[in-house]
Amino acid sequence: MSKHAFWRAFIFTVSIFGIGLMLGFFLEGVQSDNIYSRIIITELNLLDDQLTQEVIQDYNVSCVSSRNSLFDFADRIYFEAAEIEEIDSTGRLGDLTVLHKRYDLLRTLLLKEARNLKKRCGEDFHIVNYFYLYNSNDIEIKAKQNYFSKLLFDLKENNPETVLLVPIAADTDLSSVEILVNALDIRTYPSIVINDLIVFTEIPTLSELEEKLSLEKFA
Repeated sequence: MSKHAFWRAFIFTVSIFGIGLMLGFFLEGVQSDNIYSRIIITELNLLDDQLTQEVIQDYNVSCVSSRNSLFDFADRIYFEAAEIEEIDSTGRLGDLTVLHKRYDLLRTLLLKEARNLKKRCGEDFHIVNYFYLYNSNDIEIKAKQNYFSKLLFDLKENNPETVLLVPIAADTDLSSVEILVNALDIRTYPSIVINDLIVFTEIPTLSELEEKLSLEKFA
């Protein structure tokens, strides 16, 4: 009887282990497919964004339509990238640097479009850039970046129609980002840049940020 009980327990344990292992492989495969789909989506977004700007220029699309398209695009990639960063923080799917680089390219294109729109239409909104380090292992920098991220999210929530939030990682080896960082003379991370003019490298409060926005021209 004891032998039969032992073998039944052994077979049951092996079966549960095998099912768990198969389920793990299945879930990992689903997550990998999900990441691959996101990579394809970012590629499509890059093409879509480039074509959108060509259509806007070629057909002289109104400033109102251009602005609405810009803000919709900014919000979409912001929340998509935030979701990826949350997944990446768990470390479940390995290195997602390639996906991050694609989103940083989208954000850099977004910044270029926003500046062109302000020049063409004189639109009354603030471009708020947040430059951070994706690959930093410094605990102090990570804590500061977490605070900056939450602070800027609150700023955007309070000013959805007048703040265009563009976070960009500065250390993913993208030439366009490196040129942008050098042009803005960013030397400390994280940094907040408002309309290419005001730089915060120390921790501000939400009220201080909003006060700066109220004093700053939409230039």
